[in-house]
Amino acid sequence: MDLYSNLVEAEQRLVALVSSIDADSYSSPTPCDRWDVRALLSHALASIDAFAAAVDGAPGPDMAQVFSGADIVGDDPLGATQRITRRSQAAWSTVRDLNAELSTFIGVMPAGQALAIITFSTVVHGWDLAVATGQAGELPEHLAEAAQQVAAELVPVLRPRGLFAHDVDLAGEATPTQRLVALTGRKPR
Repeated sequence: MDLYSNLVEAEQRLVALVSSIDADSYSSPTPCDRWDVRALLSHALASIDAFAAAVDGAPGPDMAQVFSGADIVGDDPLGATQRITRRSQAAWSTVRDLNAELSTFIGVMPAGQALAIITFSTVVHGWDLAVATGQAGELPEHLAEAAQQVAAELVPVLRPRGLFAHDVDLAGEATPTQRLVALTGRKPR
């Protein structure tokens, strides 16, 4: 699958996941120690929105807003998720040159790299939210493997900044999803 198709699939999975979260679960803890479900969803959506802003040129969250976990979903988490993922898909659908430089909230990079990073983020945080809300977290193999390729390069760079815990050791056979989440410092379920 191509990068854009992976993004669309990851975002569709996120919308489906959010549609199944009951109101009482938004204060539940997540695999991301400092955030509950509401804060983690807000972070994930702010990330998606910030990368979309880099593509479409409209205003979007800055780095401080992305990493604050401040509530951006309000009383309508599903509506916020649908709105932001629609914007993201509309923006990314216009990208024709994945080698073109894109100025993002985390720096200048090729558009393809930015697209891979936001897809990775959406996939991993979707898993976090699924686990936190008692939903199925196993990912389609191609999405988990694509995200793991990004993680292999990105996580070691970001780990010293405290954005990822140390790898979790896996004993025996592991699915692509388990390998991905272990690489990002999460305990596979």
